[in-house]
Amino acid sequence: MGLNRFSLPVVVVMMINAMLLSQGCLEEERIALLQIKTSLNLTSSPLLSWGKDALCCSWEGVTCSNSTTTRRVVEIHLYYTRDWSMGDWYLNASIFLPFQELKVLDLGANRIACCVANEGFERLSRLAKLEVLYLSLNNFNNSILSSMKGLSSLKYLNLDFNQLQGSIDTKGT
Repeated sequence: MGLNRFSLPVVVVMMINAMLLSQGCLEEERIALLQIKTSLNLTSSPLLSWGKDALCCSWEGVTCSNSTTTRRVVEIHLYYTRDWSMGDWYLNASIFLPFQELKVLDLGANRIACCVANEGFERLSRLAKLEVLYLSLNNFNNSILSSMKGLSSLKYLNLDFNQLQGSIDTKGT
């Protein structure tokens, strides 16, 4: 039983879909990545290429799971993607909520001063798999610490080179 003239195009289409799926993430996550790109107000960055193709798992700074069915974003690396001459960035942490499988988020060196009111890092408590959060080289002060309490899955938090002062009580955390 060989391939007939109608089954060959079907097989080719299925193979193309499988190849595209291997580099694509969920549409909701692709849209969220493009919203992140917009919020950064980029003037020059490798992230400017985001969106030129639909294969978001191949975008710079994005790592997806190796699942053969649905690729999910598991790491977002945005280290030093925002031009510091643009001034402080007030982050809306809710833009990361579509990434339900996210394990690593790197926002280091982006001159983040704080978060938009009611849209701080406490929102990330909905990301049950978030284990690593890099926030080094920003402009956070001690007020950021209260928004970290709900991040129960967090195993590593980097706040080096911010505006933190005094000692930090880590009891009960």
